[in-house]
Amino acid sequence: MEKDIGMALDQVIPGHGSIPLSPYYFWPRKDAWEELKVLLDSKPWISHMQRIHLLNQATDIINLWQTGGGNLT
Repeated sequence: MEKDIGMALDQVIPGHGSIPLSPYYFWPRKDAWEELKVLLDSKPWISHMQRIHLLNQATDIINLWQTGGGNLT
């Protein structure tokens, strides 16, 4: 796992905590961004703008991880 980064989404329910929305997607082992996009596209209650925002955040995390040489600390 030292050469991969795992990403997953949780849905926050105010007053009740959070529930997992996705499994972990591991990049660069697989195309985590594309797998996340497919998952988000399958959830009709997530708006187009929210999907864009979440995918942009995933891109930022991947880019940060890459520029840090695989280390986010």
